[in-house]
Amino acid sequence: MAILAVSREYGSGGRDVGRMVAARLGYDYVDKERLFQDLEHSGPRWGKMARELDEVCPTLWERHDWQYRGYLALMESLILDYAARDRVVIIGRGAPLLLYEVPFCLKVRLVAPLEVRVERIMLRESLDREAAMDLIQRVDYDRACYFKANYHTDWDAESLYDLTLNTGSLTYQQAADLLVEALAEKDALATPEARAHLADLALAYRLRARVATDPRVMVPTLSVDLENGHLVVSGIIHSPKEQKILQEIIREVCGTRPVRFAWQRRA
Repeated sequence: MAILAVSREYGSGGRDVGRMVAARLGYDYVDKERLFQDLEHSGPRWGKMARELDEVCPTLWERHDWQYRGYLALMESLILDYAARDRVVIIGRGAPLLLYEVPFCLKVRLVAPLEVRVERIMLRESLDREAAMDLIQRVDYDRACYFKANYHTDWDAESLYDLTLNTGSLTYQQAADLLVEALAEKDALATPEARAHLADLALAYRLRARVATDPRVMVPTLSVDLENGHLVVSGIIHSPKEQKILQEIIREVCGTRPVRFAWQRRA
C-alpha cells in the first residue's frame, strides 16, 4: 500500500487531516508524540532532546554537536522504519524529503491563508489575535529553518511534493478525500522492487543512527549510502580500535548483509 508523508504550515490542519486519512484507511498514524515515545525508549537523553529541539531552528553550535547529530539520525531512522512497515501517515519532521525517492509515498504539503490559520489558532489555543499571529510566525520560521539547516533545501520547495492542498478553500474532510484518492493511485507503484529499496533505505538510516549514537566512536564524516542496491559506509576513522568498533556495529545492525567500506584512516 502507498504511504503518506505530510508537510504543513502551522494551523493548516496537518494533524486533523492526517488522522482522518489514517482512520479511513486503517493506517498507522505517526506524529511527534509517537516519535517522542520511541525516542524515550532509545534513552531518556534522546526523549529529552526531542522535546527541546523538535522542528526547532538549530543553533550553529547544535548543528555540529554530537548529541544533536545523534538525535537527528535517530529521528530519521524512526521515520524510515515506520515507512518500511507500510500503511502509515507520517506528519512533518522532513518525512517528504526523507522519502522523496520512494515512488509509492505520497508527499503532500498543506497550506492555508494566514488569516484563516490565525482564526484557527486563536480558537484552538485560546489566544488573542496578536499572540496567535506571533505563534504562527515563530513555528513556521522554526520549521523552515530546521528543514533548511538539516537538509539544505527550502521547506516549501514545490519540487518536493506530489500535491499541495489549501485548507483555506477545502474542508479538512475534502482534503482527506483527495488524499485517499491520490494514495489509491500511488498503490500501483508499490512494486516488490520499490519495497525492497525502501527496506534498504531504512537499514542504511538505522546503521547511521546506531553509529551516530554510540559514544565509543566519533565519525562526524560518516556516510551510509545505497549504490546500486549495495550499502556503502564511508568516513574518516581515527584508529584501528575505532575501525573494529565500527565493524562490530555494522555486523550487529546488518547481520550477513554485504557492506562495502570506503573509509579513510586519519594520518
